[in-house]
Amino acid sequence: MNITKIIFSYFGLYYEKITPKEKILELIKLLKPIKSQFNLIRLGGDSDGGYLVPDDLKNIKFNFSPGVGNYSNFERDLLKYGIKSCMADYSVNFKKKNKNFYFIKKYIGPSDKKNYLSINRWIEKAIKKDKQDLIMQMDIEGEEYQTLLSLKEDNLKKFRIMILEFHNLREIKNIFFYKIVRSVLEKLNKYFYVCHIHPNNTCGLNIISKIPIPNAIEVTFIRKDRVKKLKFNKSFPHPQDRPCSNKKKEILLPKIWFN
Repeated sequence: MNITKIIFSYFGLYYEKITPKEKILELIKLLKPIKSQFNLIRLGGDSDGGYLVPDDLKNIKFNFSPGVGNYSNFERDLLKYGIKSCMADYSVNFKKKNKNFYFIKKYIGPSDKKNYLSINRWIEKAIKKDKQDLIMQMDIEGEEYQTLLSLKEDNLKKFRIMILEFHNLREIKNIFFYKIVRSVLEKLNKYFYVCHIHPNNTCGLNIISKIPIPNAIEVTFIRKDRVKKLKFNKSFPHPQDRPCSNKKKEILLPKIWFN
């Protein structure tokens, strides 16, 4: 043990090497946003809970919203397209009754346990038809990684569009957390393109290995088989982007993420 480790150990601390720059760049490459033939439209209002999605909603019957919170503006906007919503969140008492909303008071995770329902069982219980395109909007405060890793590929491929919020990205400085995030993105990359990224301005931005990393990002994915025209998107922010919180300065997506 070298002298630095001895000193750190004496004070009950430890240190670790920061994930190298080339690894961070490899991760960002998995999130390179594209432009498709579909324009992006905003659903869910002009603040937190509003998202940009490709205008490819025809014939989608159901949306899944794990971590719905107290608001349902996104789900209400989907009703204009004839899309019903399955919603889940143990932390709230969802009182807004609507015959097109199916709410369960459960957290969604990788397995069934107290207050939790497996994401696979939730989807399979709600959807009986195998060939049916779905949409998902997931915001489950850091539990998205293990939940998405547990999602069966057959269920994953049912989603035409996915809007996922990734949290705690400052922790990719730790190589173990980096590997988890990378595994999730590689799984999604098999079937989906990224078509939009928006940093959540309530969570700040860190510099890791000289690369600016928003601590939370909202990412919109579109299934690859839906895309007929493809080029990389080098224009950010989008005109319809809005800050998640009007009380804080907006965080623009750093150029290295899309250029």
